[in-house]
Amino acid sequence: MKNGITFTSVIDRKQFQSGIWDPYSYRNITNTSKLSDFIKIERASNRSNLNLLPFEPIEYKDIPRGNIIGFNLKSQTDGIIDNSKLPIIPSDTLLFGTMRAYLGNVLVTPKSEWISKTNCWFAFNSEFAVIKPKDKLIYFWWAFLKSPTFLSTLPTGTGGTRPRSNSEQLGDTPVSIPSLKERTKINNDLMQIAKRYWEETTILQNVLNKSGLY
Repeated sequence: MKNGITFTSVIDRKQFQSGIWDPYSYRNITNTSKLSDFIKIERASNRSNLNLLPFEPIEYKDIPRGNIIGFNLKSQTDGIIDNSKLPIIPSDTLLFGTMRAYLGNVLVTPKSEWISKTNCWFAFNSEFAVIKPKDKLIYFWWAFLKSPTFLSTLPTGTGGTRPRSNSEQLGDTPVSIPSLKERTKINNDLMQIAKRYWEETTILQNVLNKSGLY
């Protein structure tokens, strides 16, 4: 397979689907756990005028490479009027980039109290799916969804020259997940790191703003 992963599925005649040539369609006929057992995959249901939001919309380019738990969050530029309406999500929300070329673009929007005195909403301007873990451990799933082990198991996607993963393909991906106790510990450790990241980023930005150079 193009992503370097091979697998074998043995099926009987009644499981054969005539006209289906995608081998990933036969990958989940066993009792292996799949991603949708642990999470719900949704689209953002709300939209807002950008002028009503404190930050510019999030794009793939705002997510740094590597194991960095935050992303580039830019304040709206004063005086610029933009009446565009984009999908919005609240704080503490997990997003997964669905464009094949950008798989691994995963982020968690910060808690409002880490960056502001008011409740924050965030717009995005790239193709993301909203991931809602059934165990509520969003930082564990941030780490899992961007891990090389998980990303290497994803199908190549559909969409011609700009392939993307759809909700069904993503949810059907077989996974091996640690126990709830292990997930909880990982999540809590990562959340503390995220809290420090955003608080320190806010302090840095305030110092730069006061300097008059930015």
